[in-house]
Amino acid sequence: MLMAGATSLSACTSTLYPEMEIPLSKIPLQPHANEIDVFFAGEWPQEQYIKLAALETRSTEYVPYASMIRNLQDQARAYGADAVVIQEKNIVSDVHTDVITNRVHTTNSSGLVGVAIKFKKNLDTNLLPKSQQVEVYDAKTGTFQPLIDLAYLPNGNLKAKEELRENAALVYSNYIGNYSMRHLRDHGPGWSHRLQEGYIVERVLHTDGILQKRMEFDYDTAKRLKQIRIKNMKGPSEEINFVYDENGRLSQRIILKSGKPYLEEVYRYNEAGQAAEVQVYNTNLPVKQPFLRSAYTYYTLEEI
Repeated sequence: MLMAGATSLSACTSTLYPEMEIPLSKIPLQPHANEIDVFFAGEWPQEQYIKLAALETRSTEYVPYASMIRNLQDQARAYGADAVVIQEKNIVSDVHTDVITNRVHTTNSSGLVGVAIKFKKNLDTNLLPKSQQVEVYDAKTGTFQPLIDLAYLPNGNLKAKEELRENAALVYSNYIGNYSMRHLRDHGPGWSHRLQEGYIVERVLHTDGILQKRMEFDYDTAKRLKQIRIKNMKGPSEEINFVYDENGRLSQRIILKSGKPYLEEVYRYNEAGQAAEVQVYNTNLPVKQPFLRSAYTYYTLEEI
């Protein structure tokens, strides 16, 4: 069910597609519904770009080539890419034997692979943190104390980590890392997704054919994330609600666990429009209390 104020995206498909793409970067770009440029083998663009993901689509042998390209374009949109570079088309033969007649059958399918890319000139450096200093609130003194310092590479991978208190990494993972967009969009074996107009609206995780997790994504009328609902088969359900300010910037994320208040994030921006500070409150208490605080610095285009 969509939230009030959310929009129902058209051009819906009920099919869940295995996530066969391989991320090449952890830059947290925003999905979009814009046009995706297409380059073919040997036509790599001349301007500077970053490779985001290796993409793949498979279908029956007789599906039009153009349809397979459109599928790669949809995948590229989900990564926030500007273009996709088509690499090659393959015909894969699957030989199997009928258990009743013992006759051998051969089924051919087509596979198309490509690379999603982002032009460097279009990168939003406000999404490229260089460092993150995390502090934990000390209720006895009413002050924040250092917890953990993190440094990131331009592609989003962790460069360095310094734990400043016992169990700092565990606290960070449980209350910040697990709710980061990098984590929520993380790809890996067993994941599949459903798209609407290039936006991911559902992701499911199976292990050995058994459903482990289901995630549903709702968007507002501006196509911004409005809500993520997470159903864990072996744990409590979770819900993440996104709130935006008058400038369209993310101002809050309200996190529920098993339908009850759990955490609240409040974003503060600097003059450059960057989220310079994010404060996490513990709302699983009779009175909301400060819990964690992160201070960020960001890369410039010249540093990437």
